[in-house]
Amino acid sequence: MRFRLLALAASSLLLTATACGSSSAEDDTDAPPGSGPQLPVSGDVAPADRSACTGLTVTPGTYDWTVEHGGRTRAFRVHVPTGYDATKPTPVVLSFHGFGSNEEEQELLTGFSRLADAEGFIAVYPRGLNFAEVYGRGEADTRGWNAEACCGPAQIGNVDDVGFVDALLADLDTRVCTDPRRVFANGFSNGGFFSYRLACERAQRIAAIAPVSGMEGVTDCRPSRPVPVLHFHGTGDETIFYDGGSNVIGGKPYPSAPDSVRRFAELNGCQGPQQQTYQQGNSTCVAYTGCQPESATASLCTVTGGKHAWPGQPLYNGGTTDLDASLQMWRFFQARPRP
Repeated sequence: MRFRLLALAASSLLLTATACGSSSAEDDTDAPPGSGPQLPVSGDVAPADRSACTGLTVTPGTYDWTVEHGGRTRAFRVHVPTGYDATKPTPVVLSFHGFGSNEEEQELLTGFSRLADAEGFIAVYPRGLNFAEVYGRGEADTRGWNAEACCGPAQIGNVDDVGFVDALLADLDTRVCTDPRRVFANGFSNGGFFSYRLACERAQRIAAIAPVSGMEGVTDCRPSRPVPVLHFHGTGDETIFYDGGSNVIGGKPYPSAPDSVRRFAELNGCQGPQQQTYQQGNSTCVAYTGCQPESATASLCTVTGGKHAWPGQPLYNGGTTDLDASLQMWRFFQARPRP
């Protein structure tokens, strides 16, 4: 699942509308957190309402921050959008990179920072661990997530990446005014697998998920509430097979894209017929209906012939232009705050 977004790196000038290069007094990874309320790491327990955030001083821009967890310094990039108001709770979109990638490439791949400026949400790009960080030796270019079924050093070493997300969110709450009912997750490949794991284990923190080219590979998935899912996958994916398979690194089997979505449809109590919600060119989205609640849909967007790519981003592995995954995710998220 390792990949390098060489085409994206070469085309970074096209994305200067994002805040990738912006900076501020708090751009330093060692910058102290804001002076707002110190919220504890609470696992699958949502923090209190933050309708009156006070004492938070972060301004719009892109920041590279760190948090201590599990005896390691963990890194994450945050884009605070243009027009951000530190007194108003703001949605958060977590976006997890694929195996062998990093937070900077995920920012370029998704275009979420630019979309965040237009739509008014905080985009967060966490950084996974590599072999060198997990074992003290080995390749550095192997970053990934412990998604149970997938893959690499974090999975093999049973790294507590779910706990890292808890710590990240708690730290984020001390710096910016987040809306605890509107925290969403997505990811590519290994990051997509991991977003499914968060839905299984952190349903009271994560309102909805949108994996791309990553399956639901958790052995015993028991979310504490129905979690809406919007899954994107190409039928021609040669890395994470649309019809299921097993991972080269880690060796665990994973289900097909339709089965991954069906599992959540069952968990969400969806009893109605499937309904087509989108169709253009090679891209078709179908949603299970009659869910409990109705908004807890489980949807699959299939790109016929599509490769291991992010729909809407043709510069990496020929992602289709018939479907903009990032925009569709945000629209999906907007309509599905956590109850």
